Amino acid sequence: MFTKLARFGMGLAVAVLAVTTLAPAATSATPAKNVVAQAAPQAKSTPNPFSYKGYVRAYDFTRQNASAHTGGVNQQSFNAALNLHGDYKFQDSGFSVGASYLYANPLNGCVTAASHLSTPCGHNAAPATNPDDTLPGFELNTLYEAYLGYGDKTTNAKLGYQVINTPWANSSDSRLKPVAFLGGDVGYKFNKNWSGDLGYFNGFEDRASSEFFRSTLLTYTPVDAPGYTSLAAANGATPLTGVNNSGFIYGRVGYTGPKNMPLAANLYYYGVSDIANMLWLDAKYPFEGKLHPYAALQFGTEKSTGAAQVGLIDSQVFGLQAGFNPLSNVTVSLGYDHIPSKSASVTLPAGVTCSASNTLPSNKGVPYFVPAAGTPSCVAGATPGTATIYYGGWASPYTDSYATDPLFTTSISQGMADRRSFGDAGKLAVTFTSDDKRFMAMVSRALYAYGNSAVGVSPTQETDFDTMYYFNKMPKSGPYKGFLVRYRYAERTQTFTYAGGLPLFKYNRFQAEYDF
Repeated sequence: MFTKLARFGMGLAVAVLAVTTLAPAATSATPAKNVVAQAAPQAKSTPNPFSYKGYVRAYDFTRQNASAHTGGVNQQSFNAALNLHGDYKFQDSGFSVGASYLYANPLNGCVTAASHLSTPCGHNAAPATNPDDTLPGFELNTLYEAYLGYGDKTTNAKLGYQVINTPWANSSDSRLKPVAFLGGDVGYKFNKNWSGDLGYFNGFEDRASSEFFRSTLLTYTPVDAPGYTSLAAANGATPLTGVNNSGFIYGRVGYTGPKNMPLAANLYYYGVSDIANMLWLDAKYPFEGKLHPYAALQFGTEKSTGAAQVGLIDSQVFGLQAGFNPLSNVTVSLGYDHIPSKSASVTLPAGVTCSASNTLPSNKGVPYFVPAAGTPSCVAGATPGTATIYYGGWASPYTDSYATDPLFTTSISQGMADRRSFGDAGKLAVTFTSDDKRFMAMVSRALYAYGNSAVGVSPTQETDFDTMYYFNKMPKSGPYKGFLVRYRYAERTQTFTYAGGLPLFKYNRFQAEYDF
């Protein structure tokens, strides 16, 4: 299979090069004798309607979980992928068609998700390692984009399988391939200050799948979720097991101010079928001055709707961020997010009790969208079988567990949306970019207080390091072509009082890539 695909890729590359480099030879007429030759008008060059790009990307992930208190098993995965994208523009029409294809193979014989549910490919006991299937550690083979597009000076539209970039439904391109959606959207520029988008999507392909489905990261068992293999083995779950819905509708109104008032702001609406309706506002204002200071804010509100497939949701997010450039190559930013808690008195299902550390078991059975394990959310009532449930976390159907959401305080391995938690978070980040834009380095420190004083707090800290180097000169415009390497490191400390200790968590991600 791999050999056939390699041959197919080479054949396709040869065909692409032939199409883009061969052209009919130019001819010119020879004037007849005794006739004065006239200068021929210069023909306008016609751009090639076909364009292509792609990358070869290889990753090595190591996740260190082992701890005397938790008995965790470390994880490691390597995977390499070939990604091809082509686009054809129909001359003088504004219409185009495009497609993206990705093939990935870990080159270790453990190429299926099912193989990771048993030894030696997965579900190993310490001191052996398990795969890190957030990468994932198995084969991918997918045509994740195939669309019809249109664009002119004021309007753009796209219909089909496609990658989109909005705050709460985005590409999440931090692994081998981006997330993709099935549907259509249209954007319109009303004038130089105002613009808008409207879309509907009812299919979803996550970062570790090779097919589209009609569910979300909150309503099915994702292959690439941390701990999936052990959970699947214990509970008999299979990839893509979950509850379907009708996708989501999306709208945006955006404003970009003039030079004398350079405010940029966007108001978004998401209506996710049978899960939640959400409004999201973001704004940023750069101030004058040598330090180039800026201030930004974000606000969101979300409530469950329809069948409330993940429970009753009632969440608000308030966020602020400020930044400046102490040096021309250095940016410093400080962000803060707050999600207030909600509470309700309930009668617990039979056999369900609040733990000694005020957490609920995984089979909680309560009708509220409560935090993931580790955040206190349950206080036993005076009457046996009753409790006060604390909830209020933000539900993110298309970024949950990915750490790719727009919150100012989200880090490499976690954030408040991933924890589904109420509480407070702060993040300090320092970024350096070289003069030639070929080297970038970022270090950040984030503090999370999941929970509150009424039910208890689970403090968590994370320190991240992210660096990237481009081997070739950066282009003045257009995409980069050539080799690049990237290394990311995350170290997390979190107090799980119910486990009695400080689990060890260190994440190393090495990426080598060639863009063409």
